[in-house]
Amino acid sequence: MKLSDIHGERVFDVIADIIDPIANIAEDEKASAMFRREKLPEGMTAKQFVTQRARKALPALLKGHKGDIIAILAAIEGVSADAYKGTLNLVKLTRDTAELLTDDAFTALFISAQSENSSGSARENTEGQKV
Repeated sequence: MKLSDIHGERVFDVIADIIDPIANIAEDEKASAMFRREKLPEGMTAKQFVTQRARKALPALLKGHKGDIIAILAAIEGVSADAYKGTLNLVKLTRDTAELLTDDAFTALFISAQSENSSGSARENTEGQKV
């Protein structure tokens, strides 16, 4: 299931459940590198570039954020983290992760979390200003 497939009031619950895990990943420089928008280097194919980025970022993401990944995927699927872990295998993880990484709604939410972490919150930047 994709984040963009969730509708109605459940949207609020899912977003509330995935904010912390997304922020944890976004704050990790190595793990979040895979999600940053970067220009394709000259002389490199798109496949080579993606493979290079995945080779650097995926180990940090998978080893350092297992709980965060499970929390995100479980919330989107609408089950508890324990229930999700009970059904997890290589095929399920690959399929669910591929769906999530190709979901424009998730990508937008993740990129938003990354930019918040790098630029500070709007409240910090506008505190004390009168409208």
